[in-house]
Amino acid sequence: MKALIRKEDICLIRFDKGEDFMNSLADWFRSEGISSAAILCGIGMLENVEIGQYDGKKYQKTKISSSSEILSMQGNVSEKQGEPFIHIHTSLAGHDFRAIGGHLFSGDVAMTIELVMKVLPDGLVRIPAGGDFWQLDNRNQVL
Repeated sequence: MKALIRKEDICLIRFDKGEDFMNSLADWFRSEGISSAAILCGIGMLENVEIGQYDGKKYQKTKISSSSEILSMQGNVSEKQGEPFIHIHTSLAGHDFRAIGGHLFSGDVAMTIELVMKVLPDGLVRIPAGGDFWQLDNRNQVL
């Protein structure tokens, strides 16, 4: 992973083949001391992906082992129990050009991922809201 641009509150980060995407991204947030951000867009390829959809109580998950093109990737970063919580939704296309999407739980970088983010003021946190769902909140209560 390499930060290509970090100017004021905008970051462009490149992830390289073989990296554990979610863990590498969380490590970067820890090392930079950033606890709140908006993930504006991401492109590239993932493999060994686990995505899911929330059914109101828990996430129904599926795994995709082959490489998939990222059609869309956006989300946010907040704190959950003192650690970076990366909340990403993505749409992926397989080699058959069919799309699938959902909440991204894990995945390895298949070729590269280029991610654009905006750093936000600290204070975004996740609080338990029932089942597997943790609701986004602002501990500073500042709008």
